[in-house]
Amino acid sequence: MVVQPQVLSFAALESRIRDMPDGPASILTTPRRIRWLNVAGTVAIGFGLLPFLLAQFMTPHVWMVRMAQVCVSSACLLYAPGMVRGVYVMAREFWRWRVKLVEQSDHDLAQFRALRTWLLTFPREALEEHRNFARRAHDRLGAKLVLLMGGVERAGILPVLVAGFFLLREVEGLGIESLADVPLWQAVLAPFLVIIWCIGVMAVRMRLAHELYDWVLTDALDRSGSVPDG
Repeated sequence: MVVQPQVLSFAALESRIRDMPDGPASILTTPRRIRWLNVAGTVAIGFGLLPFLLAQFMTPHVWMVRMAQVCVSSACLLYAPGMVRGVYVMAREFWRWRVKLVEQSDHDLAQFRALRTWLLTFPREALEEHRNFARRAHDRLGAKLVLLMGGVERAGILPVLVAGFFLLREVEGLGIESLADVPLWQAVLAPFLVIIWCIGVMAVRMRLAHELYDWVLTDALDRSGSVPDG
């Protein structure tokens, strides 16, 4: 039986990275159940903001108020487990941050060496090709982001906070009057800022992935150049 030579690809590299254990930092990973609760809470917030937008085109009704009240209350309940866990975990991690840093660094270095050993099984030309592509894709995506959104991808969660401020600064309680108090431009701008923030978060994650590929491939290339052939 003829064994087909292994071919380097970004899919194989990503699979290799994804299968690496997180080590001590795994405690920071949100459990699947809480992750789904957070998703449901985000959906509830979206439906809770919807009446403020509908009130710009329709006469405010009691059902709009009830919808906003139920959705906001549901979002608070859905987010509560994740927030409680997050506060507990972060407090414990901050208390022992130096010990955790040392443990995580040792773990990451061992995984990094294993990944480098795997990459060194491929030809140098393949490493260079993938490294150059990852580097150029990283730069090109950054240029597109600047053209589309300026520097908003560096603003963190600020667009979401601004959206909430615009939408709720004139709201005094959840009543029929408060639905009509929100100007149309604020009701439209708030969801738009949230969407921009989501686009920025996704784009930054893509750039970080390209940066990681560049980093590990460059390290493998440096090591392959220092190892004599044969």
